[in-house]
Amino acid sequence: MLKRIILPVVVLGFLLLNLSSFGQGNTTSSITGEVKTKSGAQLIGAAVIAVHTPSGTKYGTIAREDGHFDLSGLRIGGPYTITVSYSGYASDQVSDVYLQLGQSYKFKAILDENTSALSEVIVGAAKSGLNNSQTGAESIIDADQINNLPTVSRSIADFARTNPMTSVDGDNVLSVAGNNNRYNSIFIDGAVNNDVFGLAASGTNGGQTGGSPISLDAIDQIQLVVAPYDVTIGGFAGGGINAVTRSGTNKTEASVYSLTRNQGLAGKTPTDNAAVTPEKLADFSANTFGARVGGAITKDKLFYFVSIETQRQTTPQPFNFADYTGTSSASQIDAFRSKLQNDYNYDAGGYLDNPDELNSNKVFIRFDYNMSQKHKLMVRHSYAYNEQIDANRSSANAINFYNNGIFFPSTTNSSAVELTSQLSSNKTNNLILGYTRVNDDRDPMGENMPYVVIRDGSGTINAGSEQFSTANQLKQNVLTLTDNFKIYSGKHQLTFGTHNEFYNMYNLFVRQNYGVYTFDSLSGFMNNLSASDYDRGYSLVDNKTGDGSKAAASFNAMQLGFYAQDEFAVNTKLKLSGGLRLDIPMFLTQPTDNQLFNETTITTLEAAGKDLAGAKAGQAPKAQMMISPRIGFNYDLNDDNKNIIRGGTGIFTSRVPFVWPGGMYTNNGYTVGGVFNKKIPYNGDWQNQPNATDLGATDAVPSGEMNLFVDNFKYPQVWKTSVGYDKALNNGFKVSFEALFNKTLNNIVASNLNVANSTTNLTGGPDDRALYNRSAALDKSYSYIILVDNTNKGYSYNLSAQVQRAGKEGVSGSLAYTFGES
Repeated sequence: MLKRIILPVVVLGFLLLNLSSFGQGNTTSSITGEVKTKSGAQLIGAAVIAVHTPSGTKYGTIAREDGHFDLSGLRIGGPYTITVSYSGYASDQVSDVYLQLGQSYKFKAILDENTSALSEVIVGAAKSGLNNSQTGAESIIDADQINNLPTVSRSIADFARTNPMTSVDGDNVLSVAGNNNRYNSIFIDGAVNNDVFGLAASGTNGGQTGGSPISLDAIDQIQLVVAPYDVTIGGFAGGGINAVTRSGTNKTEASVYSLTRNQGLAGKTPTDNAAVTPEKLADFSANTFGARVGGAITKDKLFYFVSIETQRQTTPQPFNFADYTGTSSASQIDAFRSKLQNDYNYDAGGYLDNPDELNSNKVFIRFDYNMSQKHKLMVRHSYAYNEQIDANRSSANAINFYNNGIFFPSTTNSSAVELTSQLSSNKTNNLILGYTRVNDDRDPMGENMPYVVIRDGSGTINAGSEQFSTANQLKQNVLTLTDNFKIYSGKHQLTFGTHNEFYNMYNLFVRQNYGVYTFDSLSGFMNNLSASDYDRGYSLVDNKTGDGSKAAASFNAMQLGFYAQDEFAVNTKLKLSGGLRLDIPMFLTQPTDNQLFNETTITTLEAAGKDLAGAKAGQAPKAQMMISPRIGFNYDLNDDNKNIIRGGTGIFTSRVPFVWPGGMYTNNGYTVGGVFNKKIPYNGDWQNQPNATDLGATDAVPSGEMNLFVDNFKYPQVWKTSVGYDKALNNGFKVSFEALFNKTLNNIVASNLNVANSTTNLTGGPDDRALYNRSAALDKSYSYIILVDNTNKGYSYNLSAQVQRAGKEGVSGSLAYTFGES
């Protein structure tokens, strides 16, 4: 039945494309209003011209039959000058207008008869006005705030903190309204730019290294949406972050900057424990150098902007050997290092000070072309190379050599093309095409070498290639196609659009691929005795060790989105919106089949009372049509843009971080094998490590871990409801109150089916939960059989109050209080 539904929906999407009609993340602003005479008559056909003064970019339309006009697809920022004219009437003009991302600026033009004089009105402090198009919880960080607010990490997450419903930890993990950080979406110039695979805690491409995908100096405005009831915005159950990049103007402007931090400019070690005394941070250095330049290639027509930035950060991690609690002396550990060098030609590095490093190079370039007064084209590309050296620090319980750390280079290339068109006085279109390619190539440091773990009394000694970096590479290719086609009819603004994401994923992860040898003592290794334990994971589909193995999870997926919306201006005070969004996620690649599992193991599991809900090996989740209706309102109490009540309710569908379903393609019983053995001699050749056959056993196939998804698996969905009040005060102050409630409709839950049912419960504690015997596997061929299912349990609510002051006379600030529960 669903296949019959998908086909006409896809056809509808391509019909929309043929209308030149495609925006997930907002990239522009708009101006709306009406033209009347002093007597109140509507002036049909009055000319409306908005000019972005710095660039000379012009946008034009005419008033329709009801006297209303709309200009959309406008460059953010300003100042703008808006002029309304009609033959036989004095023109009306407003200047010094600044537009925020996603904002609709409202202008009422009153034209006087029988005079040729220009009636000019100067509007000041337009930046601090309330947003009369906002319905849900959101915030805007403009260029002034980006320049003036303090930032340590120079990441977008630092500015997301300005929204009271967000929380950010020290690793830039951003949670919005209590939701999973992997349920956020990040857009740059309307194109997907977050780590859709979901390994980076920060959610950004390159985030596993601690770096960022783009320089802050290339960002013009940032929009954080928590509960936007505009159906063109989606792809998240937490929050959406949308950044729009800078562009050039007629004036050539350039900037060169240098930023530095060290232990003298930082505080002491953070702690929440009153019994722990904060200490001065160890020496470190963080230096950033950058430059940008923007201007016009052709005045009023073609513009450029270029940004480059480098970052060099070093954090020493000194260790005092006197603190080590293990058995071996410093001279014995030095002898161990010498043996590695002499016998295996391997330099383990030092262990007394293993510094972490982060090196980053970023380049951004953008061109804006005013093709005509009706059509504007933007093309941009960003390149980011982030390189992390994550050295393991020695501690009281462990000696870690420098070269058993992680070398992590990450390269991100992202491009976007945007075409905005004023097709007629009542039709506009916004088309965005984006492509992002990410290569996260995690590797061991130094030369390749099987890992050595030596039990040393109460301590351990570790050397060799880091055991989880030996075959570890993630490649992501994401294509984004988005279009919004708008029709203005009377008091209605109709939007028809589509947002489509196409994914190509390659994730290789084979743990301990070079082998891990564990010795009970240092003397055992020094005397060439056999290891007490040997662990190794390896590919069952080829004989490749390290990167390049066919044991990777390689698959294609896509998510189609279609939506329609009506924004109805009931009167000059009240605006209502209602829309419906359809998202259709689907996997285009099926996992490896495992008939033996389907024919025998499933029978065993079901006989034990396990409900697999239609899950089978070799079966990806079915395509599901996720329906997201939304309604919202914005009520300007006094029709003066100073007292606004807003709110709405609606459903939001999130992506799934592909690291979760990615397990289907490797944890299937046939792709990755492993061996655990005792009493074998150390082999220093990383390319010729023994497998099960070499040790006199056989690879049990199928075996290992199995990952399954229920047949009717649904992507995460939440139902959000909010109400807010904004009041503009004197001197640039604004107060806001917000209440938000989230109800889980679909979330993800995973369970291990390969355990016998519980026969006993916990006693003597605060609860009586069931106890399971992990060694009592129902099918001993497999270690874990993980079933991924949905749950509708869970909720959260947030209450916030905030006082803000816009950047007037160089002073701005924000004070907020939030109470929430999840």
